[in-house]
Amino acid sequence: MPSVGDSSNVSNGGTAGRVAMDEKSAKAVAEALGGAAWNSGGGIWLVRLEREDGRLVVLSDEVVCEYADEDAFERTEPAASVVLH
Repeated sequence: MPSVGDSSNVSNGGTAGRVAMDEKSAKAVAEALGGAAWNSGGGIWLVRLEREDGRLVVLSDEVVCEYADEDAFERTEPAASVVLH
């Protein structure tokens, strides 16, 4: 997984030093957290963590969102979110 200082994976349109979530990064994060890497289309990779209580936590390179369930995720209605930058 690239380090924060690795410019080979930095988005040109984002904050300096930002590391974009690519397939390799998503798989590494998913493995570390016990989730699954997921390609949402258009080259956007996410990490999905399905909790025992049915809630879904989704991580991107920009935000972490918690959804009440899969339906809330599909409707793009997070119960909580944290913007990472």
